[in-house]
Amino acid sequence: MFGLINQLAKSQFAQFPVGLPTRLGKRFSHELAPRFKHVGKKHKGRITVRTGGSTKGSTVKFGDYGLRLKSVGVRMDANQLKEADNVIMRMMRPVGGKLWRRLCTNIAVCTKGNETRMGKGKGPFDYWAVRVPTGKIVFEVGGENLHEQTAKDAFRKAAAKLPGVFEFVKKSDTPRVGLHDVKKPKSPVNELEKLKQNPTKEFLNVLKSKQREYVLYNGRKR
Repeated sequence: MFGLINQLAKSQFAQFPVGLPTRLGKRFSHELAPRFKHVGKKHKGRITVRTGGSTKGSTVKFGDYGLRLKSVGVRMDANQLKEADNVIMRMMRPVGGKLWRRLCTNIAVCTKGNETRMGKGKGPFDYWAVRVPTGKIVFEVGGENLHEQTAKDAFRKAAAKLPGVFEFVKKSDTPRVGLHDVKKPKSPVNELEKLKQNPTKEFLNVLKSKQREYVLYNGRKR
């Protein structure tokens, strides 16, 4: 009996070999901090300004409603996002709603104390932050019993905890590409029919080459 138990135990733990590093990472000082990340001292950097019409991360992908940044890009720290997270979850739990977090605070911000002389290198690590461009979805919520008004109230309270101006968006809303531009969906266009209505000289030659008299006497196959 004991031999059978030992064999089962060995087979169970065979997939976790002793001495190898585990896949479980440790978060640095905050639950929103990145995993497997070296806490390096970085420059302040600038927030991305999307001038090429990119719509990445500006639409609702997972839930039914989203909270999107409408004003200029800002830098949010992990404590601000956690406060907004707590406000939303406080209203999602009674109705069985689900929350999706679309940001990762992967910028290690270092600061120096007041009245400190210049030099002596960069200051010590202070907090984690993330750069959020205009039109980025910060939070998403969804659920079978989640009413739209409940989601609006949750996002309104969460926006009060965050810097910037936010807007409430649905899954069917168009993506935002700037401060004042919303990308409208384009209707499909039949380019062939459009070219037939206003043909070019080259396209007219192609159409004429397909007529019967030209096909018979130009030595080409149909």
